[in-house]
Amino acid sequence: MKTSRWAVAVLVGVSLVVSACSGGGGSAGDDPTEGDLIDGERLVSFSGAGGTKLAGTLGVPDNARNAPGVLIVPGVGPTTDRDGIQDATQGDQLYKDISAAFNAAGMVTLRYDRRGIGASKLESGTRPRYEDMVEDARGALNFLAQRREVGSAPVAVVGHDVGGWMALRLAATEEKVKGVVLVSTPARRLVDVHAASFGASHGPVSADRFRAAVDTLLGTGSVPGPTEVAPEHQSVLGQGQDELLRGVFTADPLADAGRVKVPVLVTAGTLGTGVLPPDADRMAQAIGPSAQVAIFDLGPTLRDLPPDPGSIRFDPNDESTHVFGARPVIGINRDVPAVEKVTSFLTGTLRAAKA
Repeated sequence: MKTSRWAVAVLVGVSLVVSACSGGGGSAGDDPTEGDLIDGERLVSFSGAGGTKLAGTLGVPDNARNAPGVLIVPGVGPTTDRDGIQDATQGDQLYKDISAAFNAAGMVTLRYDRRGIGASKLESGTRPRYEDMVEDARGALNFLAQRREVGSAPVAVVGHDVGGWMALRLAATEEKVKGVVLVSTPARRLVDVHAASFGASHGPVSADRFRAAVDTLLGTGSVPGPTEVAPEHQSVLGQGQDELLRGVFTADPLADAGRVKVPVLVTAGTLGTGVLPPDADRMAQAIGPSAQVAIFDLGPTLRDLPPDPGSIRFDPNDESTHVFGARPVIGINRDVPAVEKVTSFLTGTLRAAKA
């Protein structure tokens, strides 16, 4: 395993969140039919698990034919759509930004609203499940690989947060996947990631209460009632999302890692309370010789230092430095060298696969 570590810039970022999924706020409108090419992007739709129609955005470089393809698999946070995290206080369009960088490098991209979010509507009463989301990602991959803009060119998958687990599943089971990038993907079970985060931001009692609530979910099949869930846990343990939460909290993050033989770039930031460098190292060890690790002095979404970060430097073990609970303050600019590193890995990997 080749390990690459370098400092890029100091940044603090958002923590991993898994919670309720509903049909709100997609960034690309409510019409999932294929649209015209506007500013290098085209609205598209494809079939996911059970024939569910999912909406996405295809990023197309100029005159793209037989161009390498990159699927961007989103995380499963409650405000995460095809463009990134649409948080009211810390909006972060990671997927849109990296898509633009990949397009500029000559790669076709597909990013999409996962089921129940934005324009990927679900029928009333239907609840999202983790395994359905895995199959949705497979449907997205097949759709991208069949596009005329991609043709016979190789494809890669970029997964963010829990989306990285789905990316690994695709790489382990689909020969068409020739490379993978994992952006802040946990290598521990999600209960351990969140418990550590709550422990850092709210103390050990909060961590214990969170573990007890997850135990109740897994034992009874239901999330504890809203009065039984601590206020800081309610953004994670969404009411009415029992099936999805049961799926992500029982999922083994390393289940598919050892079956992946294509090149994998595993990234993590040094600042945050969720996915940290030890996760990247553990994930790379599970994958084996095809993996390399990139540790950035950034938060989990490759963002730059705020213009005026103040005198307080975020410390995950010092609650006095925390803002917005477990979320450190982040800047508005994507870190250019970090994005270039990811882009270079993909272009090199897909070029070698095409040769």
